Amino acid sequence: MTNGQEIQGGPNTVLRVIIEHMIYPITLEILHVIFQRFGKVLKIVTFTKNSSFQALIQYPDTQSAQAAKQALDGQNIYNSCCTLRIDYSKMSSLNVKYNNDKSRDFTNPNLPSGDTENQLAALSGGLGTTLGTDLTLLLATQPRLTRERLAAGAPGVLSNPFIPGITSPLASPYAGGVAGGIPALGGFALGQTAPGLRGLTNPNIQLATVLLVSNLNEEMVTPDALFTLFGVYGDVQRVKILYNKKDSALVQLAEPQQAHLAITHMDKLKVFGKHIRVMLSKHQSVQLPKEGQPDAGLTKDYSQSPLHRFKKPGSKNYQNIYPPSATLHLSNIPATVEEEDIKEAFTKNGFTVKAFKFFPKDRKMALIQLPSMDEAVAALIKMHNYQLSESNHLRVSFSKSSI
Repeated sequence: MTNGQEIQGGPNTVLRVIIEHMIYPITLEILHVIFQRFGKVLKIVTFTKNSSFQALIQYPDTQSAQAAKQALDGQNIYNSCCTLRIDYSKMSSLNVKYNNDKSRDFTNPNLPSGDTENQLAALSGGLGTTLGTDLTLLLATQPRLTRERLAAGAPGVLSNPFIPGITSPLASPYAGGVAGGIPALGGFALGQTAPGLRGLTNPNIQLATVLLVSNLNEEMVTPDALFTLFGVYGDVQRVKILYNKKDSALVQLAEPQQAHLAITHMDKLKVFGKHIRVMLSKHQSVQLPKEGQPDAGLTKDYSQSPLHRFKKPGSKNYQNIYPPSATLHLSNIPATVEEEDIKEAFTKNGFTVKAFKFFPKDRKMALIQLPSMDEAVAALIKMHNYQLSESNHLRVSFSKSSI
């Protein structure tokens, strides 16, 4: 490896890290906490490219980089979000010119802080030509995620896990264990504010679990339909369709990050022909109607439902959360049920099946493709928990791949 180039496919001391589904802000300090578990981290450079947050992380040897890549690639920093995608950089070393919230040379604490516009100069070994001029523009115009912007509710910052009452970084929101986050990586003490994220002034917003859902198709929507649809992204506790405004509803989830995940994937989603709006509600919980109050079955409690996807700590469902798509993932299919049986079940419920495929290594699972995302959303609502046999109910979620 010379001149910042890497032998194609070979391990390197520099890792390139992309964070997907970044619902919580990820800082350079958090990356350092995670990656230093696999060896001494020498340098980190962070930047935004193609609307995704990325980092270059340098170790002193390829063994440490290899161990980090093997252990962390595909893992979530927090439950069901902030997924790490890791490969080897084309650079053999980083030349960091500034120590600030975007770049850090841990071997040289005396570097000046510089500014964001000079960030491109913090890189060497051909990165400028590798990433192109779009990075120069991004780095020059990207607003820095300052404490003040966070405190003011910066656009796009949906939640911050580093406040009392939620969880410590890299830990499960469910008491007693890690569920879907990276196990045993430690971090800050529970309730301690992470470096660079002090000053959040309204914890109620951060802890919100109740969503206001509006522009619903009131002819079609029911509490059960909302329970099933929002249940893709979190454990729905209660649903209330508003008695005097039936195109709006309150949906209460078990955890704040589940509420934010639902907003990320479902705001402006087309459901039963209408683009719904999903936002945090000012309500702290969904109240059940008092005795004698008119309700007409519009409020339902699902806290004891057996259909929650994420109640079990460590559930593999955390690793299979994807945006809505025209292709659905089917599971819990009994061996006695054939392709034609499943197609017929969808067809008789009014859905057009465009393609179908069993998983080659596991016939309990399959992919089914519908003509559009709208139809797939409706099919998920209708077909999740559909009874396939005496003891088997179909499980339906969105798929990351198409057939």
